[in-house]
Amino acid sequence: MPYSRSRARQEFENKSVELVSLARQISYKNVALSYEHKNLIFQSTIVLLCSSLEEYLRVFIEDLFFNYKSLSATISEIPVNPRTFSLFHKQRTIYEGFINNRDEFKILDRLNITNQRLYSVVDSTQTFVDHIDSKMIVNDKKYPSPKNLKILFNRIGIKSIFNETDRIGKKNYELLLRSFLDVRETIAHQESTDLTFNDVKRNFKNITDLLDKLDRASYSHICSISGQKYW
Repeated sequence: MPYSRSRARQEFENKSVELVSLARQISYKNVALSYEHKNLIFQSTIVLLCSSLEEYLRVFIEDLFFNYKSLSATISEIPVNPRTFSLFHKQRTIYEGFINNRDEFKILDRLNITNQRLYSVVDSTQTFVDHIDSKMIVNDKKYPSPKNLKILFNRIGIKSIFNETDRIGKKNYELLLRSFLDVRETIAHQESTDLTFNDVKRNFKNITDLLDKLDRASYSHICSISGQKYW
């Protein structure tokens, strides 16, 4: 099946069009705004672009597991990594509790091999309901740093996300992302950042390009393991 854009990508692109349009409208010389005001608006679009990328990651992950649930996927149709991460995350909180209180009775009860809620993700025959919490997968890694993207996409089974994006797009997308985040961080720390409309356009073009490759790599991965209907 040919690639189709995720809902998360469509929402990102709609928001991007609005932001670039706003930046373009105030960029003209006949607009009665000072240079400082225009620069603040340009800076705001960069910050909002980063927020839109965060929102893409959240919506993409949550939609994926919503599709698994609504279409009654079996556990075997879900990639191994999110299943493993879910089990690890639940067990980690149990072990952390034991480290704090040394209550062996409680930990044996909670780790009991008959605990179906804990170990259900290893039963490939079960129908997926709420075995994996999508928020647990994405919430602590949705800020789009290169490190977070590597971890987040590994959680859904893509072990080297930038290898995939670079292969598809024939360029270094990690470097592209770092360049954008450098600008965003400079703005966030209220350091002097003079931007033009061309700077805004370039950054939006680069991040939209990156997101296109993230979406395509994810599509190929999900279709190869789960099937196109879950996209």
